[in-house]
Amino acid sequence: MSRFAVFALLLACLGACSAEPPQETASPEALEAGPVAGPTAVLPGDIAELRVEQSPAVGPVVADRQHYTLYFTTDDGTDPPEPTCLEPECTLVWVPLLAKGGRFDAPSLDRRLLGTVRRPDGTEQVTIGGKPVYRHVDDEQAGDAVGHGVDGKWFAISPAGTPAAR
Repeated sequence: MSRFAVFALLLACLGACSAEPPQETASPEALEAGPVAGPTAVLPGDIAELRVEQSPAVGPVVADRQHYTLYFTTDDGTDPPEPTCLEPECTLVWVPLLAKGGRFDAPSLDRRLLGTVRRPDGTEQVTIGGKPVYRHVDDEQAGDAVGHGVDGKWFAISPAGTPAAR
């Protein structure tokens, strides 16, 4: 075999051996099929739906489109907003609420309090009163506020962007 043929064969083998495996992507139906680990995927055109709900435990709270209570942590920066719940150990318990392009449907909230902050992964997390907001995995039904007061730093968020309280 000529040196050129051996060299070409070696290059072909190296190219095939170092090729990246194909990326798997989920369809929109798969994303809506069940619970996800970490931040919920944002589909193009997604709008964060926010509403005011009455929690039996803590009074008026801001809730998401599925009526689940939203929370903030005192660990997060607020001026400017900066989420600190970034690792899976945190995001699997406290799921960031995401909004594509800062789009909201929140007729019962003061629009001046609403915004987003870019997370390190490039997604945009909803902020209320400068506080990044999250869902708590242990809230099993709409109106639950199981996460309120956890570790003395997680609180259900009121429509004013402050800790919810009766």
